[in-house]
Amino acid sequence: MGGGNAVTVGSKQFTEQELLGHMTVEALTQNTDATINSKVALGGTVTNFEALRNGDISLYWEYTGTAWATLPPKHSEVITDPKKIYQNVADEFASEHDIELLDRAPFNNTYVLCANPDWASETGVKTLSDFANYVKDGNTDFTLVMDAEFAERDDGWPGLTEHYGFADVAGDLNIKNVGPSLGYQIAGKGEAAVTMGFNTNPQIIKYDLEVLDDDERFFPVYNPAPLVRSEALEATPAVEGPLNDMAGALDTETIRNLNKRVSIDGEDSEAVAEEFLKSEGII
Repeated sequence: MGGGNAVTVGSKQFTEQELLGHMTVEALTQNTDATINSKVALGGTVTNFEALRNGDISLYWEYTGTAWATLPPKHSEVITDPKKIYQNVADEFASEHDIELLDRAPFNNTYVLCANPDWASETGVKTLSDFANYVKDGNTDFTLVMDAEFAERDDGWPGLTEHYGFADVAGDLNIKNVGPSLGYQIAGKGEAAVTMGFNTNPQIIKYDLEVLDDDERFFPVYNPAPLVRSEALEATPAVEGPLNDMAGALDTETIRNLNKRVSIDGEDSEAVAEEFLKSEGII
């Protein structure tokens, strides 16, 4: 398999990342001969990346959009093509940092607009183009909730209204600023028609919200993929197979449900991670 080398796994400090970290630890423990050390829930983006660069950890899962925009050398250009941003990050991190990017998971933890299911059914709005056309047709008598950051960001509401061509009438909407976690509940209970959200948040399942398809590709892409130190991959090449198998199994519906089991249903994240790996035949 992979020899007797040590591999240290890091992760960020929220449910989805901790699940990815625990999955990685278990998959590598079961599928390589390496000594696997866990630093799951190590810290934020910068903490994990610096730990990776200085060798305190061997790998962690990073989102392509975050790597592109937040980690050095940092880019302001927004890339909405999943394959293009993945390849750009992979090429740049190999040359700049001697860090390899393994396969990306298909799920995309990006911004979304979510609609109350009854409202979506009544209006027929299924995509962001539908939403834009609905508003441009003069239908502005509904409430939309979002957090203050999304309301101001170029890759949030202002950019969205420009991209989909309804900026001129967006001011006629009843927009309320709420905390990022409250919007799902408000829309789910019918107190607003639409909320901003994040694509993998399990409250989308809890409140049966309809995610409006970003059919004209506005929002940045956030596919997760393992960032691995090149020297760690060379020393223990057996890490690549299990992680690529993991990535291929993690679509949006799957990760939403796994997140729900931990953050809403209260299950143990390590147990959920292990059960998922077994169900996929990875361990």
